[in-house]
Amino acid sequence: MDVVMLIGVCLVASLSPGPAVLSTVETSLRYGARRATWHTLGLAAGEMPQSLLALAIAIWMTQQFAFARALVGAAGALWFVWLGVSHLLRPRDTLPDGASLEGSPGRLFWRGVWVNFSNPKTVPWILVIIQAGNLPTDRLHLSAVVALLLVTVGSETLVMSFYAFLADRLRRHLRTPATVRAVDQVTGVIWIVLAALLGWQAWQLIRV
Repeated sequence: MDVVMLIGVCLVASLSPGPAVLSTVETSLRYGARRATWHTLGLAAGEMPQSLLALAIAIWMTQQFAFARALVGAAGALWFVWLGVSHLLRPRDTLPDGASLEGSPGRLFWRGVWVNFSNPKTVPWILVIIQAGNLPTDRLHLSAVVALLLVTVGSETLVMSFYAFLADRLRRHLRTPATVRAVDQVTGVIWIVLAALLGWQAWQLIRV
């Protein structure tokens, strides 16, 4: 097991732009970095079952996992379409100034869970991480499970907290209604593009 390589690849995967980064930045812009912590914890929790699934795929390499990933990917695509359309049809004029205005900790947490859990790209990334970290896959090793969960969850929490901090600093400059509406509309378009990509990936998995 190459721990240094395992940590390095996990950090690169978390830093790469994707649904988790977009959702983290958006949440921090809406509610601030402190409230976005709940969303970050949700992202970390949502990565845990994906990590275990990826390890199971690496060990058993059966076709049934590809079908399960396709279903999860399709659900994620529908979720991203709903987010994108909501942003485009109902852009805001202002950002909330207080944490009590909207977005309860529980809702932000479960949104984070769903963003990572429903992203089919998470499993392929973790498969690469498992290979790069030289985790044993001849059978189920407890040490491999613990190491993978610690590194994937830890890197996700660290990197997303960093993104939330940067977005929170930018939030202070987003005070004009036109700017806030533009951010929502651009974010909506990006969500829809991501939904199309996730839907295409899910379709490719179904066809296999």
